[in-house]
Amino acid sequence: MKKILLAACIAAAYGYTGFASAQTAPAAPAAPAAPSLGAVLAATPGLSITGYVASTYTHFDTTPALRAFDTSQNGFKLNQAAVTLAYLPTSGAGAEVTAIAGSDAKILRQGETYPFNTTASQFDLNNAFVQYATGPLTVMAGKFSTLAGAEVLNPAVDNEISRSLLFWDMEPGTHTGVRAAYAVSGALTLTAGVNNGWNFTSSPAGTAKTIELGASGSPNKMFSYSGAYYRGQSPLYGGSTTGVLQLLDLVGTINATDSLSFVGNVDILSKDNTLLPDGTTGTGKANGLALYANYAINPQFMLSARGEYIDDKNGIVTTNAGGVLPAGVLSNKLKELTLALNYTPMSNFKLTAEIRQDKSDAAVFTKNGASTTKQTSLELQGVYSF
Repeated sequence: MKKILLAACIAAAYGYTGFASAQTAPAAPAAPAAPSLGAVLAATPGLSITGYVASTYTHFDTTPALRAFDTSQNGFKLNQAAVTLAYLPTSGAGAEVTAIAGSDAKILRQGETYPFNTTASQFDLNNAFVQYATGPLTVMAGKFSTLAGAEVLNPAVDNEISRSLLFWDMEPGTHTGVRAAYAVSGALTLTAGVNNGWNFTSSPAGTAKTIELGASGSPNKMFSYSGAYYRGQSPLYGGSTTGVLQLLDLVGTINATDSLSFVGNVDILSKDNTLLPDGTTGTGKANGLALYANYAINPQFMLSARGEYIDDKNGIVTTNAGGVLPAGVLSNKLKELTLALNYTPMSNFKLTAEIRQDKSDAAVFTKNGASTTKQTSLELQGVYSF
């Protein structure tokens, strides 16, 4: 009996010990949590994530023509939803990627493919490049914004809703290739590059590369400038796909006061071996001018005006932008005037109202089924940035 009791006590003690051990055994370590976005940014000085969303209401009294992203006669559009991831240190390697979705992205992507309009995607990788900076020299490779023009793609930056005639009809938007910039001083940065041409992510077959040369700077806080020159074979502006396309672009900005600024943009364009309106083949030429005035009424309200003039000497700008010259018309002059009011109730939100009228010497617009020389539009836009 004693042996049985002793065995029972030993078993009980063993069971209690096992039970206690099971109760006190440490839990398996939890899987490490993924770092938050804030932690990643904090751990990588210089890394930034920014973006914006822009939506517009547009009303035209004509069928929209010669305009960049204004393709709806009357309606709302989500123009752009964009995100930029950038790490661009002043020394060493870096990179930047900007992805855009929306109706504007579809138009951009169609212009980057050849033959044109062969995609219905509403997504565009607008910038995607790597760079290396050492001292005053920065070298970039990939896809990046053009050196030309006074306006940019980001609607949070420009003071007008619609893009200028020069921006869309005479200037490139992006380039895919290699670019090097050398900062001589704050007053002068020199740039040179080789790319696939205007907007194309890959060169059309049989075309030579396009070269770019640029100079920019800000000699003082009152004045800044930029100049760009592009030359290469291109199918743009009609005629031979290997015709030489050249553009000289000049931009100057004067900050007259803290509230008032003026901007001027000049474009001189030519395309060799192109089909002219008279049926012959030759060099098409066009000159363009855009003038801007911006006045900050107070920290929340800004009034902006833009006026443009294009002397389309051989009709290449009008026809390249989708216009049709009437029979017997060999040249055209385009003009536009835009007035815009910007309201910024907070630093990352902007509301803009714009009224614009385009005029043409030739009846290239269509109103109620009839040709006309004028086009009037009203636009409202909201942009939220983060």
